[in-house]
Amino acid sequence: MGEHTETVEGYVMSGGCIRKNARDELLENARKHTRDCALMGHCLESGYGIVTEDDRLVMLDPEATRQVVDSVEATDIEEGIRLHVTREAEDGRMETTDVEDIS
Repeated sequence: MGEHTETVEGYVMSGGCIRKNARDELLENARKHTRDCALMGHCLESGYGIVTEDDRLVMLDPEATRQVVDSVEATDIEEGIRLHVTREAEDGRMETTDVEDIS
């Protein structure tokens, strides 16, 4: 384990959709972000972020993408997929070590 570990829980949203949405509508839209959208090619390439219930936005590192996709593919939830993400400080940046579906 790294010297600094953090966990984040919230709604998964692709980077492309995060950039398209007004910041003050982000939480509302993250609750409706669909599984299909999260798995589209351009969404995959844009990476992912987590929008928490208290409206914090945490962008995930590129290494998280595969884990997020696996979790999203495995869920039956059609929209508002909630993930629990564990991250560790690695060489001065946060690296995702675990992604779990908590929808």
